[in-house]
Amino acid sequence: MAAAAPLVVGSSLSLQLERQRARTWLGIRIAAAFPVLGWPLAFLIGDGSETRDSIGGFLLIAGIIGLVTTWVFLRDWQRGFAGKLLDVVAAEQPGLVHIDGQRQAAARAALTSGDIDITAFQGVGLMEPFATAQVEHVLSGPIGRVPFLLTEVRLVNQEGYQVFRGALASFATGRGGEAITVVGRDWGLIGNAVARFGSTIERVTLEDPTFEAIFEAYGTDQVEARVVLTTTMLERLRALDTLARGLSFRCAFAGGRILLAFPGMRWRPSWWLVARPLAGWVTDYRQWLETLIRLPARIIEVLALGPASRSGMASPAGPARLLAAAPAPVNVTAAADEPFTGGLSRIVAGVGMALIYIASGTLFGGLAAFFGWMILREEGWSAIVGNAFMPMIALGLLYGIGAVGFGAMRLFTFVRTWRGPLRGLPASGWPGARRRT
Repeated sequence: MAAAAPLVVGSSLSLQLERQRARTWLGIRIAAAFPVLGWPLAFLIGDGSETRDSIGGFLLIAGIIGLVTTWVFLRDWQRGFAGKLLDVVAAEQPGLVHIDGQRQAAARAALTSGDIDITAFQGVGLMEPFATAQVEHVLSGPIGRVPFLLTEVRLVNQEGYQVFRGALASFATGRGGEAITVVGRDWGLIGNAVARFGSTIERVTLEDPTFEAIFEAYGTDQVEARVVLTTTMLERLRALDTLARGLSFRCAFAGGRILLAFPGMRWRPSWWLVARPLAGWVTDYRQWLETLIRLPARIIEVLALGPASRSGMASPAGPARLLAAAPAPVNVTAAADEPFTGGLSRIVAGVGMALIYIASGTLFGGLAAFFGWMILREEGWSAIVGNAFMPMIALGLLYGIGAVGFGAMRLFTFVRTWRGPLRGLPASGWPGARRRT
């Protein structure tokens, strides 16, 4: 591939993108002026007459609107800029197609087509279950004779909370049988124990102790896992780990596919670049995008996924296929930066509500137990039948036990599912798989 042009591609596109950046930066400064200047003024003049209070309230509201507008301007510029450059760079690669996530029909078709169906990422130990894929960008097309998918995506569970954000890659190879083999970075004794907590999947001992210090592998079939994870393949995975630039990629061999997840990989330019002219950074950014565009071809090269190599390990079942028990359909939509759906919000909702139930049950149940004990001490066991307050105390005790139990169950469920994709894997592979020993 030729080196990146000094600016973008041609002078007209370069000028267009620079004008767009300058307009966005101007709009951001104007919108940001409302909270920066309006909020101090609101506190200075808002205490006094009814008119001054009204002006102060207006300035506070205007500041909030300006803050939200600043964020909207910035996000739109980042998304649009990345999309335009991806269009340009992808057009230079024969057979490569870039689809913006805003083109929902095209993105949905790309992510739900046979060999590269995004539902293949369900239940293979790479991430928690998800119900919706919010797509930023999609790169797809065959490289050689290997169909592939590379997408920047945000995955959301049924409760509406984010479970993954980054890049996903899928390659249909025809490799493997009915088993699932998962490989990821080794996080040490404690980290690996937390990742496996509650899972019955077996750890796979790697052939080379050098790679044991780098990767941790799990499989539903020890025989097939060792067939897949040869020393040569582990060397290729190590090269891929270097290619991922420390993003802690994870991969799974399942259903005739190689599935890769790169958590945290984002394709849009950094937010602070909107304040700098393009001439100072666009060449480096384009070179980074070209590296991204080359990633699928590099993965195929690194993992040796050419037709000749596939023949040696082809599955008896033939081409890529879905799980025997097909996962639930995934709703594919355009990317949306929804507030209060990230990891912190999920913790607050999951842990916070559980703790509220536990605290409420402890308080009311504890008060009921205390007053019940006081009545029994004063009146004896006969008060259980004769005292008028005993029914209320009994209800308080029942509520306390139920609330504490329900809160503890919710807390356990949250801890068990929080970033624990391995816990959802069956010990014996797909339903109906043949178990080998």
